[in-house]
Amino acid sequence: MWFNVVITSLLVITLVYLMLARMAAERLARTHHEQKCDFFAHHPISREDIVFLGDSITDGARWDELFPGFPVKNRGINADTTRGVLERLDSILPGQPVAIFLLIGTNDLPWFMFRSDRDILETYAAILERCRSESPSTQVFVQSILPRARGYAKRIRRLNAELEKLALRFDYPFINLFPRFADPEGQIRPELSNDRLHLMAIGYDLWVEQIRPLIISLRSSSLSAAPQPKRTPSQ
Repeated sequence: MWFNVVITSLLVITLVYLMLARMAAERLARTHHEQKCDFFAHHPISREDIVFLGDSITDGARWDELFPGFPVKNRGINADTTRGVLERLDSILPGQPVAIFLLIGTNDLPWFMFRSDRDILETYAAILERCRSESPSTQVFVQSILPRARGYAKRIRRLNAELEKLALRFDYPFINLFPRFADPEGQIRPELSNDRLHLMAIGYDLWVEQIRPLIISLRSSSLSAAPQPKRTPSQ
């Protein structure tokens, strides 16, 4: 009997500890999110910008170093979700950027987020709808959710298939990053990540390799569309 009491007490203590740890982590994430949003509000997007929008995977890159000389802006926030991105579009879309590279969704997946595929896709659709209606000249690139631990592989593949359909529905390009980042079992290749989620430098190099032609094309199109200075007749 005493053994059962001890085991039950230990389980209760463990659950309480996990709940408190989770609440503390959420407070830290909210504080960080507010800090980043405040910074973004004070450094607005402009028409010539190419915006990288997402969570910590996006935030982890120094896009200005990966694309030197290009007008890139990093708008990734650690632990962000599709809901978080939807809520902070007000700091991005008024600037009418030339392009947005969107990578979001992996933080919606853990069980404790209580988000179904349908919920995630509806929020994603709302993001794209706002982009289309509030900044119609912006080219949005919908990027697939990257692989992570093997237990997520089936769900990520399923969501990526739906994201591709969603991109087609809104007439936005879909960039399928998943195949080059995943091993045969669908988890992230071990050389690309040291925690089966976030990218090492080689992972960012692989990402850049896939999107560099698009970035160069955007820059070329932007330059050709820019008004040319008037020539002064020679005297």
